[in-house]
Amino acid sequence: MMLEERKIKILAAIIDEYISTAEPVSSRTIARKYNLGISPATIRNEMADLEESGYLFQPHTSAGRIPSHKGYRYYVDFLLPSKKLNEIDQTLIRRAFEKRVNELEEIAKQAARVISRLTSYTAIIMGPQLETSHLKHIQITRIDETKGLLLMVTNYGNVSHHIIDIPQNFSDSDFVRISNILNANLTGKTFSEITNEIMDAVKTEMIEYDEILNLLLEILLDNLGDIQENTQVVSAGSSKMLEYPEFQDVEKVKSFLSLLEHRELIIKALKDLSKPNTITVTIGNENTLTELQDFSIVTANVSVDKKNLGIFGIMGPTRMEYSRVISILEQVTEYLIKTVSDML
Repeated sequence: MMLEERKIKILAAIIDEYISTAEPVSSRTIARKYNLGISPATIRNEMADLEESGYLFQPHTSAGRIPSHKGYRYYVDFLLPSKKLNEIDQTLIRRAFEKRVNELEEIAKQAARVISRLTSYTAIIMGPQLETSHLKHIQITRIDETKGLLLMVTNYGNVSHHIIDIPQNFSDSDFVRISNILNANLTGKTFSEITNEIMDAVKTEMIEYDEILNLLLEILLDNLGDIQENTQVVSAGSSKMLEYPEFQDVEKVKSFLSLLEHRELIIKALKDLSKPNTITVTIGNENTLTELQDFSIVTANVSVDKKNLGIFGIMGPTRMEYSRVISILEQVTEYLIKTVSDML
C-alpha cells in the first residue's frame, strides 16, 4: 500500500532518526530536526495514523514511536536513499581483494572481514554450492622408492594431497602417463558427471597400472564427494552485535551466538533468504528461523559464468543502515566476481 506524501516524509524521518539514535522518536524531534514544514501537532496525528496502520509502534506510554518491521519493509522497498561509498571505504574493499590468493575459501574470509569492518555488523558467508566443483588438475609424483604424492586441485582452488604406496617398478614416465590419463578423462567434470562409462574408460587405459588404479580412483572420488558435502561457512564480527543496545539482553546474545555454531541452520537460512544474483533484504519476522527474528539480514547470492561463488550475508539489528550495507555488499561482490573469474 502506498502512503500519502506527508506520511511518507514523516515515516522516513522517524526511521532515519531511529537508525541513528536507537531512541524512540517524538513529534517534537521530527519538527525540530527535519524541517518538514509541518507543526508538531500535525506530525503527532500522522504518527498516530502510521501506528494504527502498523508502520510504527510505541514501546511504552508517553514514549515516542519506533519503526515496526512493516515500517522498515516500506522504507527498504520505497524510500531507501542511494548511498555512494566514500574513498576510504572503496580503498579498503579494493585492498582486501589485492591480496592475491588461490583458494576461494580464503577469498571468502577476506570478504567477510572487510564487510564486517565496514558495516560494524556480523558477516556470514556460505561457500560455493559445490555441486559445481570439479577437478581442475591431477598430478602424481614420486616421493621416494615406495611413496608417491597424489595432488588434486579443484576449480574453486581447493587443494588436497595424499601420500600413496607405489610399486617399486614404476618409473617417472609411468607417473606422467597416469597423470595424463586421469586429467584427460576426469578434469572439468563434477562428481555427478563422472559416470560408470568414464570410469570404465579410465580403467581400460590404465589396465597396465592395475596395482595402483583402484586406490587412485577411490581417493579421487572420495575427495570430490567430501568437498561437495562440506559447504564452508565463514563468519566475522559476531561480537559486534554486543555493541548494540538492542542486544544487551543476555538471552538474546546467547541465542545469537548459539545459532552461529549450528552450521546447518545458517546454511538453511541463507539458502531460504537469497535469490540468484540479487541483493535481498529480510527484516525481522520475515526470517523463517525464530532465532533470527530480532535481526535483519542482507544477502547476495553470487554467481559467475553459471558457477556459484556462495552466499554473502550481513546480519544486524532491524535498525540497520540499509543503504550503506547494500552499497558495501554491491561493491564487495563486484570485486569478488573480478577476482574469482580467473580461477574458474
